[in-house]
Amino acid sequence: MKALSRMALVLTLSGATFFAIAAAPSAKTTAKDEIILANQMKFEQVLPGITKARLWGDPAKGPSGVITRFSKGTKVGWHTHASDAKVVVISGTLLYNNGSGEKAIGPGSFLQERANIKHTTAASADADVTFYEEVAGPFAVKMVK
Repeated sequence: MKALSRMALVLTLSGATFFAIAAAPSAKTTAKDEIILANQMKFEQVLPGITKARLWGDPAKGPSGVITRFSKGTKVGWHTHASDAKVVVISGTLLYNNGSGEKAIGPGSFLQERANIKHTTAASADADVTFYEEVAGPFAVKMVK
């Protein structure tokens, strides 16, 4: 019975410690709240048919968050990125293939892409696609065969 009581105490303290750590504020916080309205975003062309608007960070130097738009039918052939990426589709359909077949990723859907994974990305032929993209480090496209 004492062993069960000790185990319960250890589990309780472990759980409390986990939740305290998980709930603790990040060491890096933004100096102030920031709002960027959709009509204030500055989209720049990065490849033919692809534009990006930076929300935070610097994609050339480190972690960042951007809104990316592919014009309908735009496709980037087999390529890799040096950093992990997380994507949430806002509108349209993102076509993604990492070698296991093309997947149609629609609005509200999430994609987590590991660094150095060979893949293709495209917008469907019938509509533009817009998605939020968060990258863990510098962003670059390295084309592969």
